[in-house]
Amino acid sequence: MNKDIDESRVRYYALARQALVQALLLARVGYGDNVLVPALICKDVIASIHTVGATPIFYEVDEKLAPLDFAKFQNFEAAIAVNYFGFPQDLTIFKQQCELVGASLIEDNAHGYLSEDSSNRRLGTRAHFGIISIRKTLRIADGAQLLINDNSIKSLPAQLTFTQLSPGLRPTLQRLLLRIQQTIRLPLLDWTRSLVRIGRKLVTGRALPVSPSSAEYEEIILSAPRESSIKQIRRLDEHAEVGRRRALYIDVESVLSKCEVSPIFSSLPHGCVPYGYPFYASTRNAKSAEALVKHLGVEVIHWPDLPESVIEIAPNHYKDVWLVNFL
Repeated sequence: MNKDIDESRVRYYALARQALVQALLLARVGYGDNVLVPALICKDVIASIHTVGATPIFYEVDEKLAPLDFAKFQNFEAAIAVNYFGFPQDLTIFKQQCELVGASLIEDNAHGYLSEDSSNRRLGTRAHFGIISIRKTLRIADGAQLLINDNSIKSLPAQLTFTQLSPGLRPTLQRLLLRIQQTIRLPLLDWTRSLVRIGRKLVTGRALPVSPSSAEYEEIILSAPRESSIKQIRRLDEHAEVGRRRALYIDVESVLSKCEVSPIFSSLPHGCVPYGYPFYASTRNAKSAEALVKHLGVEVIHWPDLPESVIEIAPNHYKDVWLVNFL
């Protein structure tokens, strides 16, 4: 565990949305309370807010994913700041406003496992609470962390007992295919993904799954991750994974310089461990980009599945986000 993180104040959950529910409960957020959340967000986060009975209040972000007019908000009990794609968000305005109104700050670091800011601080440790979705970085069935950084909270929730469930077919098959393709140098994972998408499109009419509007109101039940997932997390060679992701980012950046896409971030900061390579593009240009990076063993996905109340009024840069996924 990194020196910035006090293991005694870390709790593991199956999913990051569950860790967020627990963070909100520890922050004493409940019925009738307001939670500030960026409008560029996935539906799972909104479900966590609704689970505790609170109301999500959206703030906008610019094309560099920094908050717009955040200081105008006065009536809220908690705010969520997102380290999009593992890149550190500047928390200055968030901390100032939360301190002014006496609210808790939650650092949504779902994408930033292992990532650090310019001061060499692990993302997820810089606010009252940090949320990390480790399963988005590693090929494991489940696994998320809640970092309880507010030392004024003395009564911590007990760690739920890790389950003895098997890892499941999907992550097991993915790891097996990855090992085989590293030996024979054939894109088995990509072929498998393509077959799955073809089958899904035949059945549902869509190649990729889309969350229904009801997903924002799903009740999130807390559960523990698998013991097998925890073992894989603890066996991880962090230095090797950091190196792999940073090197892959540079390779993708070089390849996509030949394509009509616009990178969201102008550079890869020191200490940043990217979740992927995010860029703005039309659907057509994103598909061209996917063809160019396919030989690297990665896929291009559209992100996020926006909340229903955001979709109709979302600016273009919310709708044109694509990601070369490094998982």
